[in-house]
Amino acid sequence: MSRFIESIGVLHGEIRNLAFHQKRMNETYWAFFGKENSMDLNEILNDSSFPLHGKFKCRIVYAEEVLDIQFMPYEIRPLDSFALVENNALDYRWKYDNRQVFERMKKEVNEDEIIIVQNGEITDTSYSNLVFFDGENWVTPTTYLLNGTMRQSLLETKQIVEKPIQVEDLNRFETFKMINAMMNLEESPNLSMSMIRG
Repeated sequence: MSRFIESIGVLHGEIRNLAFHQKRMNETYWAFFGKENSMDLNEILNDSSFPLHGKFKCRIVYAEEVLDIQFMPYEIRPLDSFALVENNALDYRWKYDNRQVFERMKKEVNEDEIIIVQNGEITDTSYSNLVFFDGENWVTPTTYLLNGTMRQSLLETKQIVEKPIQVEDLNRFETFKMINAMMNLEESPNLSMSMIRG
């Protein structure tokens, strides 16, 4: 049985981008279980007691029903280096609970984190989408692995733009950031392009 996760940001009691999470859950449910999703994230979270102060990751594991809900304090992990790792076969359109493929790729490099390359195109890290600053705009690759909820929100509000980014394009950018449900554009630290190796 396939199991999936939704990682939802909760900041001082405010749930982030809930509509995008619900949409992804609905699409996943239909694709794998062939019927409408009856799980309402708003109801699920309102029935849960979650902290009202600080930043927390709400991790919901589900299949045809919710299997587990956890709230964990969240701090942005400092990173010093990124390895470009090619994997043309990886398909992560759905947010699976099983993330062993990412752990295997990370074990093969010495850097802190990986940036996955497919057919010469930049995609994502093992746990985030990416945005690159070209001096004018924050640009996210069109060739994402997972269309993250923060990515969708930032595109919708025109805080970032979407363009193809090939490996050879990286030298055009001044800096980059990681974005995910727990890190918006303001919270994510600026990262030096010199951190990217390979």
